[in-house]
Amino acid sequence: MYVYSMEQFGTNPLSQSSTSCLSEDSQDGNILMVGANSLEEKKLKRRQKNRAAAQRSRQKHTEKADELHQQHEQLEQNNTALKKEIEALKEEVKYWNQMLKDHESTCPDMLTPSLPTQTPILHWLAQGQDRGIQ
Repeated sequence: MYVYSMEQFGTNPLSQSSTSCLSEDSQDGNILMVGANSLEEKKLKRRQKNRAAAQRSRQKHTEKADELHQQHEQLEQNNTALKKEIEALKEEVKYWNQMLKDHESTCPDMLTPSLPTQTPILHWLAQGQDRGIQ
Protein backbone atom coordinates (compact mmCIF):
# COMPACT_ATOMS: atom_id res chain seq x y z
CA MET A 1 0.00 0.00 0.00
CA TYR A 2 1.30 3.42 -0.99
CA VAL A 3 0.33 6.61 0.92
CA TYR A 4 -0.13 9.84 -1.06
CA SER A 5 0.20 13.15 0.67
CA MET A 6 -2.42 15.76 -0.27
CA GLU A 7 0.42 18.12 -1.14
CA GLN A 8 1.28 15.89 -4.08
CA PHE A 9 -2.18 16.49 -5.59
CA GLY A 10 -2.46 20.18 -4.87
CA THR A 11 -5.24 21.38 -2.58
CA ASN A 12 -7.60 19.00 -0.87
CA PRO A 13 -11.11 19.34 -2.34
CA LEU A 14 -12.69 18.88 1.09
CA SER A 15 -10.55 21.34 3.04
CA GLN A 16 -7.38 23.38 2.88
CA SER A 17 -5.73 21.18 5.49
CA SER A 18 -2.73 19.19 4.26
CA THR A 19 -2.65 16.92 7.29
CA SER A 20 -4.94 14.34 5.70
CA CYS A 21 -3.56 11.59 3.56
CA LEU A 22 -4.95 9.30 0.89
CA SER A 23 -4.05 5.66 0.69
CA GLU A 24 -4.34 3.39 -2.29
CA ASP A 25 -5.74 -0.05 -1.58
CA SER A 26 -3.41 -2.42 -3.36
CA GLN A 27 -6.13 -5.03 -3.92
CA ASP A 28 -8.59 -2.99 -5.98
CA GLY A 29 -6.78 0.29 -6.59
CA ASN A 30 -9.38 2.48 -4.84
CA ILE A 31 -8.21 5.60 -3.11
CA LEU A 32 -9.48 5.87 0.47
CA MET A 33 -9.42 8.77 2.89
CA VAL A 34 -7.22 8.00 5.87
CA GLY A 35 -6.97 10.20 8.93
CA ALA A 36 -9.53 12.81 7.80
CA ASN A 37 -10.58 14.96 10.68
CA SER A 38 -14.17 14.89 11.89
CA LEU A 39 -14.94 18.33 10.42
CA GLU A 40 -14.24 17.10 6.90
CA GLU A 41 -16.28 13.98 7.51
CA LYS A 42 -19.16 16.10 8.77
CA LYS A 43 -18.99 18.32 5.70
CA LEU A 44 -19.01 15.29 3.43
CA LYS A 45 -21.95 13.71 5.27
CA ARG A 46 -23.83 17.02 5.20
CA ARG A 47 -23.26 17.33 1.43
CA GLN A 48 -24.46 13.76 0.90
CA LYS A 49 -27.55 14.40 3.01
CA ASN A 50 -28.18 17.63 1.12
CA ARG A 51 -27.88 15.85 -2.24
CA ALA A 52 -30.28 13.14 -1.08
CA ALA A 53 -32.74 15.74 0.22
CA ALA A 54 -32.51 17.72 -3.03
CA GLN A 55 -33.16 14.54 -5.03
CA ARG A 56 -36.19 13.71 -2.85
CA SER A 57 -37.45 17.26 -3.28
CA ARG A 58 -37.08 17.10 -7.07
CA GLN A 59 -38.84 13.72 -7.11
CA LYS A 60 -41.67 15.06 -4.95
CA HIS A 61 -42.02 18.10 -7.24
CA THR A 62 -42.14 15.85 -10.31
CA GLU A 63 -44.77 13.61 -8.72
CA LYS A 64 -46.87 16.65 -7.77
CA ALA A 65 -46.62 18.01 -11.31
CA ASP A 66 -47.68 14.62 -12.71
CA GLU A 67 -50.60 14.48 -10.29
CA LEU A 68 -51.71 17.99 -11.28
CA HIS A 69 -51.43 17.08 -14.95
CA GLN A 70 -53.64 14.02 -14.43
CA GLN A 71 -56.13 16.08 -12.45
CA HIS A 72 -56.16 18.69 -15.23
CA GLU A 73 -56.86 16.00 -17.84
CA GLN A 74 -59.72 14.59 -15.74
CA LEU A 75 -61.24 18.05 -15.24
CA GLU A 76 -61.00 18.72 -18.99
CA GLN A 77 -62.87 15.48 -19.68
CA ASN A 78 -65.53 16.35 -17.09
CA ASN A 79 -65.87 19.84 -18.56
CA THR A 80 -66.34 18.43 -22.06
CA ALA A 81 -68.97 15.98 -20.82
CA LEU A 82 -70.82 18.75 -18.99
CA LYS A 83 -70.79 20.97 -22.08
CA LYS A 84 -72.31 18.11 -24.10
CA GLU A 85 -74.96 17.65 -21.43
CA ILE A 86 -75.76 21.37 -21.51
CA GLU A 87 -76.20 21.25 -25.28
CA ALA A 88 -78.46 18.19 -24.99
CA LEU A 89 -80.56 19.94 -22.32
CA LYS A 90 -80.84 23.07 -24.48
CA GLU A 91 -82.11 20.91 -27.33
CA GLU A 92 -84.60 19.28 -24.97
CA VAL A 93 -85.82 22.71 -23.81
CA LYS A 94 -86.27 23.72 -27.46
CA TYR A 95 -88.24 20.55 -28.09
CA TRP A 96 -90.53 21.07 -25.09
CA ASN A 97 -91.02 24.75 -25.91
CA GLN A 98 -92.10 23.76 -29.42
CA MET A 99 -94.39 21.08 -27.99
CA LEU A 100 -95.93 23.67 -25.67
CA LYS A 101 -96.34 26.15 -28.51
CA ASP A 102 -98.01 23.51 -30.67
CA HIS A 103 -100.27 22.49 -27.79
CA GLU A 104 -101.23 26.08 -26.93
CA SER A 105 -102.77 26.53 -30.36
CA THR A 106 -105.00 23.47 -29.91
CA CYS A 107 -105.92 23.68 -26.24
CA PRO A 108 -108.83 26.04 -25.55
CA ASP A 109 -108.21 26.08 -21.78
CA MET A 110 -104.84 27.76 -22.28
CA LEU A 111 -106.16 30.62 -24.42
CA THR A 112 -107.35 33.56 -22.30
CA PRO A 113 -107.85 36.83 -24.16
CA SER A 114 -109.23 38.44 -20.97
CA LEU A 115 -105.78 38.43 -19.29
CA PRO A 116 -103.40 40.32 -21.62
CA THR A 117 -100.60 40.58 -19.04
CA GLN A 118 -100.30 36.82 -18.54
CA THR A 119 -99.13 34.34 -21.07
CA PRO A 120 -101.66 31.60 -21.84
CA ILE A 121 -99.62 28.96 -20.03
CA LEU A 122 -99.39 31.00 -16.83
CA HIS A 123 -103.16 31.47 -16.83
CA TRP A 124 -103.67 27.78 -17.46
CA LEU A 125 -101.34 26.92 -14.57
CA ALA A 126 -103.13 29.40 -12.31
CA GLN A 127 -106.48 27.81 -13.16
CA GLY A 128 -105.05 24.37 -12.40
CA GLN A 129 -103.97 25.51 -8.96
CA ASP A 130 -107.41 26.98 -8.33
CA ARG A 131 -108.88 23.56 -9.11
CA GLY A 132 -106.47 21.87 -6.69
CA ILE A 133 -104.11 20.57 -9.40
CA GLN A 134 -100.41 20.88 -8.66
